[in-house]
Amino acid sequence: MNANGTTTATNGASFGRRRLDLDSPTSFALSVVAIALAVATLAVAGCSRSGTKDENAPVDPALARAVHRAVQPCIRAHQTLKSPLYMAQLRLERAPSGTATATFRGQRTPGHEAFEACAVKAIGDAAIPLAQSTTLPAAFDLGPARE
Repeated sequence: MNANGTTTATNGASFGRRRLDLDSPTSFALSVVAIALAVATLAVAGCSRSGTKDENAPVDPALARAVHRAVQPCIRAHQTLKSPLYMAQLRLERAPSGTATATFRGQRTPGHEAFEACAVKAIGDAAIPLAQSTTLPAAFDLGPARE
């Protein structure tokens, strides 16, 4: 180890802290590229998580399972070969009784209005306990049953 805290390997490679030599054109170019990549990564991460606070909250697995169980009869009743993947945002509001009431919103897969009505009713009938209102990403496979 030398005076600036850098450990030198036997082949001359350096391990540990290194000083950035901005006078070197190569070092300066590499630092500019690294900074640009860091900014781009942060920008993409920020854009992909846009929305309200509760839309960015992690999904409660128990809540997701309860919703999935509640809508199973609707999935079986509305199977289709045409556009079998249904995607939307599922808004669960906390009713005065403490249970979830559902609405589908945002960009929804068209042609599945009957499924949406069935799922909203099924979630309401299931009396799923809900601590606070939340929005979940929803994707249901309405294709034929696989064996």
